[in-house]
Amino acid sequence: MVKLENILFATDFSKSADNVLQYATSLAQLYNTKVYLLHVIRNPTDSIYGVLHGDYPVLIANAKKKVAELMKRYEPELEGINHEIVTKEGDPVYEILRTVEEKKIGTVVIGTHGEGPLEHLLIGGTADKVIRSVSCPVLVIRHPEDRAI
Repeated sequence: MVKLENILFATDFSKSADNVLQYATSLAQLYNTKVYLLHVIRNPTDSIYGVLHGDYPVLIANAKKKVAELMKRYEPELEGINHEIVTKEGDPVYEILRTVEEKKIGTVVIGTHGEGPLEHLLIGGTADKVIRSVSCPVLVIRHPEDRAI
């Protein structure tokens, strides 16, 4: 029998990522394990973090505060599930891989944005890079409204 331990749910707060949480929580309930919710701040000036003001340390502090607020929307789905919120700064792929090692993750659950073939060819997607780099199983979920490539 396969035993899954320590599930990593990586989110960028997009509709695609929001759709993925139900898979991570279902696996956690099924295998009675912990879910780590990870958000990586790649650029603290991104519009998801709100109004910009101040120097870089202020922008990072603001982004972290906004991440905490955005994570609260996941609380209803996490009720009764052992979980931990992790916020990091930097390259999402690198930070996902680092978190896998640090938290001894057994499975990564991540969404894909359904990027077009040209964009995927030129820069590759985060999910694709994680699949090719991580040492544990990865469950990739496409949002039902994304078109197939």
